Amino acid sequence: MKPLEKKKRLSGHAAGAMLAVLCIASMPAHSQQGGAPKPIAGGLEQVKELPPGGPAPRTADGHPDLTGRWYPNGAGRMLQRTYMTFFGKDVRRQFDPKVVQEEPPVFKPGMEAKYRGKGKLVGFADLCNWAGVPSAILMQITQNWPMQLIQTPGQLVQLIEFPRDIRVIRTDGRAHHKDPDPSFNGDSVAHWDGDTLVIDTIALDPAMGITGLAGPDGLAGGGAGWAHSDQEHLIERINRPSMNFITYQVTVEDPVVLAKPWNSAPRRWSLAGPNDDWEEQFCTNESDLTDAQNVAAQAAKAKAK
Repeated sequence: MKPLEKKKRLSGHAAGAMLAVLCIASMPAHSQQGGAPKPIAGGLEQVKELPPGGPAPRTADGHPDLTGRWYPNGAGRMLQRTYMTFFGKDVRRQFDPKVVQEEPPVFKPGMEAKYRGKGKLVGFADLCNWAGVPSAILMQITQNWPMQLIQTPGQLVQLIEFPRDIRVIRTDGRAHHKDPDPSFNGDSVAHWDGDTLVIDTIALDPAMGITGLAGPDGLAGGGAGWAHSDQEHLIERINRPSMNFITYQVTVEDPVVLAKPWNSAPRRWSLAGPNDDWEEQFCTNESDLTDAQNVAAQAAKAKAK
């Protein structure tokens, strides 16, 4: 029997840079100069926005069925931000900045210096920290990994491919635990408000932070996140307006740190195709920099041509 071979995964940015280098190297010269589209490594010439796809499916109790494998963009597939050279920004965005803006957090006097840019999520991709709620979802505006939802009577199971995050949310009407221990995902219960699942979360570990803020162009770049107090309270809303899309929005309340609740923009996620498979991920704290150095060298070589 052969020994198990450990699979090594590049970080989202390194993988994106590597594919971009391969794409540039494989593109015919005339296609880079405005000629007819030619096949590109990764099939990026086929990237396009999914149509709504008809009405959302519903469960036996009449609620929208959130079950599916979802990507944080409009194409239903992995789209690293490095790839935007080939398909543009609109399909990559989770919301239209001309329609809605994601406002920055507003801190109480003296709290920004204490909490802004703090928390274990600073340098997340390099430090292998656990992301927790809501950052494991918000940070996909940069990382671009899928989220899988499994809806069954009385609960919603949420799986994030990277960072590996597993969360079970009760939807059977139960209340919060009376004295829950703080954790990265907190204590979550949910109820339906019409066609929207509303998730209420308390008892979040104050050692964590919030990351994944959007910039004014609707892409990543909203500045440094922030750490929170032990009084943080989250209200998440998920709905499925059509077959091919869900939207996710979160409100962060923190009476110690924030002067007013922070609201994310409603961010869309698109349904993956039937042959899109789960990938195994792990983090190594960048203990081996060979891959990153190779990517940087190839990018510099491609740029010099």
